[in-house]
Amino acid sequence: MSTETFQLNAREEARFNELMEATYRKVYNMAYRLAGNRTDAEDLTQEAFYRAYRSFRDYEGDRPFENWIFRIVTRLFLDLLRNRRRRIKAVSYDTPLQHAGGDENLYFDMPDASPTPEENLLEGTFSEDLQKALNSLSPEQRLLVTLADVEGVPYKDIADMLGKPVGTIRSRLHRTHKLIRARLEQIKREGQPTTAKRSMKLAPTH
Repeated sequence: MSTETFQLNAREEARFNELMEATYRKVYNMAYRLAGNRTDAEDLTQEAFYRAYRSFRDYEGDRPFENWIFRIVTRLFLDLLRNRRRRIKAVSYDTPLQHAGGDENLYFDMPDASPTPEENLLEGTFSEDLQKALNSLSPEQRLLVTLADVEGVPYKDIADMLGKPVGTIRSRLHRTHKLIRARLEQIKREGQPTTAKRSMKLAPTH
């Protein structure tokens, strides 16, 4: 992790490393749930801890470090979505790929759909049906469910992260929960097998 000219003192460095070790897996898991692939999850996790290191002196120790780092991951993920949407609008898949002098972060290769071992491990924490339902959500909906239902972040904190009123978060989660239940019913009607490894209780929205 590059720190350029910024450096924490020995006590701050030890505390940061302790908190990073305690939360790294949860942050990566959250990043993967949001991004849906290992590469983006690794990039989001690395960048989140880099930014957390740079601003660690602003961290207020009386609030959970998890919520603070989740806020950073959430903002990075929303930035990633906005950047990709702009690129999708500006560039067609038919456009020849210009590598020399181009944006190294701009990729046109079709993604490899085969799961990696890490993805299999992460997806194994949910039933197959629930994972399919979650994958059918929009990135924004998946973000809300990940924060509220998977990570248990309070609605007020989610509202602060996203810059929305708590009532808006509640109503959007309520609609998202309905979509998940409808998708699960559809999967059940289609007769796809259910592998109940872990049930996720949706946070109440009323």
